[in-house]
Amino acid sequence: MAEPADQTAGEVLEDDVDEHVRGTIERWPQIDPEVEGIVVRIGKLDRLLTKAAVTSLSRVGLTHEEFKVLIALNKGVRSHGSLSRNLMVSTGAMTNRLDKLEERGLVRRERDPSDRRGVLLEITPEGRKRLDGYIDLGADRERELLDELDPAEKRQLNGLLRRLLLRLQSEVGAAPPAQSDA
Repeated sequence: MAEPADQTAGEVLEDDVDEHVRGTIERWPQIDPEVEGIVVRIGKLDRLLTKAAVTSLSRVGLTHEEFKVLIALNKGVRSHGSLSRNLMVSTGAMTNRLDKLEERGLVRRERDPSDRRGVLLEITPEGRKRLDGYIDLGADRERELLDELDPAEKRQLNGLLRRLLLRLQSEVGAAPPAQSDA
């Protein structure tokens, strides 16, 4: 059996979180060091993966917020209100995002035939082209970033994260928006 990726000849490799945990436990010994390490590492991993995604998105001319709108439209969300709720941003922030996307030819607004005051949203062919371009780049980059783990480790990590996510969602509810409304 191969040695775990974080060990060489019995020595455990450390990251900057280990120092953080030691300092935290020194000050507040009631904190569980394993829990603290998990929470801090998940937060750092999220920020690093988002940073990598933003880099790939910029290569196809999209921001992270624009990507979230396009992916929601691709999944079939069609109304302004549904999109705002789905992405957990204010309707004003969503209007700003949609205005910019429409100006760039990535989305189109059409009158709702069943509600004369309503507007339906649709991703344009150019919007779909940009979205598909990012998916190709982003998927390759994510695979590359997670290549440190072998397939069995990826399945194990996915299972543990799924279990934790389901528990937190049932106890705490849906995740709050990751970024500001603007």
